[in-house]
Amino acid sequence: MLDQIITFISAETFFTSAISNIDVLAGVVDKYISGMSNVRLVSYLLMLLAFIVFLFLVIVIYVKSIIAFLKFDNHKNKKNAPVDDDDDDDDELLETDDGPDHFLVKQKELSQQKENELELLRQRHLLDQQNELQRQQQRQAELLRQQKEAEEQKSNAEKEKTKKFDIDLDWEKGKVIEDKFENVIDIKQENLTYKQSYKTLPELVGLIINMIARNVDDLKIAQTIMFRNQGKSSEDEILQTIAEIKNLLALTVNKKFDPLREKFQLPDNQTTLYHLIEGDTSYALASLEALMDTQIETASTLSNGEKKDIIFKETANMACTFGTIAALNDTRLATGAFELAIELSPQNANAWNRVGDMYKKAGSNTQAIKAYQNVLSLADENINASQVANAHKMLSQFYYEQGNNLQAAKLYNDSKLFYDSLGINRNLDRQELEIVNIIEQKQNIDETVQTLLNAQNMQYSYAL
Repeated sequence: MLDQIITFISAETFFTSAISNIDVLAGVVDKYISGMSNVRLVSYLLMLLAFIVFLFLVIVIYVKSIIAFLKFDNHKNKKNAPVDDDDDDDDELLETDDGPDHFLVKQKELSQQKENELELLRQRHLLDQQNELQRQQQRQAELLRQQKEAEEQKSNAEKEKTKKFDIDLDWEKGKVIEDKFENVIDIKQENLTYKQSYKTLPELVGLIINMIARNVDDLKIAQTIMFRNQGKSSEDEILQTIAEIKNLLALTVNKKFDPLREKFQLPDNQTTLYHLIEGDTSYALASLEALMDTQIETASTLSNGEKKDIIFKETANMACTFGTIAALNDTRLATGAFELAIELSPQNANAWNRVGDMYKKAGSNTQAIKAYQNVLSLADENINASQVANAHKMLSQFYYEQGNNLQAAKLYNDSKLFYDSLGINRNLDRQELEIVNIIEQKQNIDETVQTLLNAQNMQYSYAL
């Protein structure tokens, strides 16, 4: 249709028709004008006619241009249109003259080709999944390797830090799995001194032992340690540490460990004390544990009675010594020791007091409160005055946190009166400080050990 329109208004046909029509029109006009007398009017009419003809020509050319543009645009769209494989295939099938068999074969080939393409896509998808799984496994393996390396480094650092033989303390009741002391460190006969600065309680063990060897009063030792520790540890913790170190020294000096040395392969007393002064408690704990196990084995052979109860009470006191020394470095091990003491002697107020301290450090406030309440129920205020004061102080903190300020203040004042009476919180005067400085600077560990081992007898804080 578009081609017909263009042909109809082509240039040759159009101009031929226009000329013939103009001739006819000219004749008409000439005939009409010949009868007119006014020439100017005729001029105007001719000019108007010429303008109309010119306008008509412009319209025709404009219409022809539009038609040509539409034809060009239609041709361009056909050229850019996407090729439909199915349509092309169908057209090819329609153009062939080979009959229906050829059409079916061609259709089967196309169907097989599409199935092959789908299978290829599935295989690619499976391959991508396998690659991603392998990458994830590699990442997991790398993370495990890094974690293992970090654990090995940490383990090596701990071993390097201890520089001592490996004692595995497996406490339900503070059990040493194997007491092997084959690689005992040689003792260097050198003079060692202590630094004059703030020190933690484990760092002050050497000073405590030195002052005990010099027969310094226990309260003066406590005051000195409190001053050097700058109040970082509680009064009762310092008093308990001094008392239990003294009990350990008494067990050593009184040769309680000697009969067990060969059976449990324990280190000699000199080695044990030397390492204890340096802050290594593992030798002393192994000796204590061997003695406790021997006591428990002995009691297990006895029928229930007074003798068995006495052995259990003695072993409970030893467990408190073990727990207090263990608490310098291992709260968990200390907790097990104090729980063992309570199991052996449920009426032991000191064991309840110390296990309460361990529960508090571990954040088990409910258990700590019950332990301190048991202290107040069991303790004799004359014999266990220190334990009662500590229980009052700790319970006052719990009451204060609960908003019971009146009860908290009463308990705190009771504990403060006791500690003030001991003078443990009093600062050292100038002369006392100079004496302590001299002791620290002039301390000779070998001399201290020999002084203790040469002692004939030492008293315990509990009966044995």
